[in-house]
Amino acid sequence: MSEERHLRLSLGLVALFLATGLWLEAMFGLRAEGWIDDPLRREFLRLGHAHGGLLGLVNLALAWALGRLRTPPEWAGKIRVAAWGGALAVGLGFMLGGLVHGPTDPGWPVLIVPAGAMALLAALAATALVRPDDVALSAGESESGDPPDPASSAQSET
Repeated sequence: MSEERHLRLSLGLVALFLATGLWLEAMFGLRAEGWIDDPLRREFLRLGHAHGGLLGLVNLALAWALGRLRTPPEWAGKIRVAAWGGALAVGLGFMLGGLVHGPTDPGWPVLIVPAGAMALLAALAATALVRPDDVALSAGESESGDPPDPASSAQSET
């Protein structure tokens, strides 16, 4: 994912969850039955709006930080996808978990919230730890950049 795309999608994420907050506020103002009279639904819609909006802002900061820290493109693309997908999963997981729920527990979509949170946490940790001179190793490469020696790997297997 490019820097421009990450910025645009992150702004879209903030706009999406801001719009859901405005919609939720309208439902409170209109005293819309079915949306706010169910405490579990109301709470999880509120959680989704708040988490989604704030994590969208975290993505904007992350997009800036990746460029500022000169994170290598091999890492930056993966970090961007994990961060944006994680933020979306957390916000939507809470909201959908509140829309389809049982009598006392949120619905199954809330199960994607921890996965999204872990993806975002991994992206933030990678952003903090990866330096400009770090290069992602592709499968089968050693740190020197040479392909593995078949003779040495055959000897180590015996």
